[in-house]
Amino acid sequence: MVDSLGEITPVHGSFYELSAKYYKVKGDYNSFYRDSLRYLGCINLDDLTAKQKQEHAFHIGLSALLGDKVYNFGELLAHPLLESLKVACPWIVELLLAFNRGDMNKLEQLQPQWCQQPDLARNEVALKQKCALLGLMELTFNKASSSRSIPFSEVAAAVKLPVDEVELLVMKAISLNLVRGSIDECDKVVNLTWVQPRVLDLDQIKEMNKRIKRVG
Repeated sequence: MVDSLGEITPVHGSFYELSAKYYKVKGDYNSFYRDSLRYLGCINLDDLTAKQKQEHAFHIGLSALLGDKVYNFGELLAHPLLESLKVACPWIVELLLAFNRGDMNKLEQLQPQWCQQPDLARNEVALKQKCALLGLMELTFNKASSSRSIPFSEVAAAVKLPVDEVELLVMKAISLNLVRGSIDECDKVVNLTWVQPRVLDLDQIKEMNKRIKRVG
């Protein structure tokens, strides 16, 4: 019904705000993340106090990390709301950036901070698997389309997993439609033909630009 209103109105903002609060109470991280971003798209950030900005940014950041269907952090990382956390809670911004790149080393480096947050601490195993999946996506993205036959050993090194766990990771990524391809168990190679499109951060855009220049 709200979508039928056409252009964005104050009704949209109120609706998505209430919807996000509902999903927050339910513990539905995926839906909370989705509707929180929609809410932000309907309001003027200047209408929020500094405390409100920090609270919104923190909870949306948590939902991005904990949502088992959220594998695209670019929209949140590009949002000016996140500036409110760079002083108040810089570790969560660093953690979001680490996940966006699938950086397992940074995830481990920040563990003393994020393990102090109860929801993140309770989901340590799931968070590490999610970061590994994002690491596989990043590895695939950074490969030229003509050289996406990746040895198990290279994947293992990139996501800091034992080689014998790589096959399961890739199967998980394929089942979630994060990548597409096949697994050659005999040669211990992953042949990936596609990676799910994502909103890129500045470093990823720079990397893409370098690749385009090399090809050109």
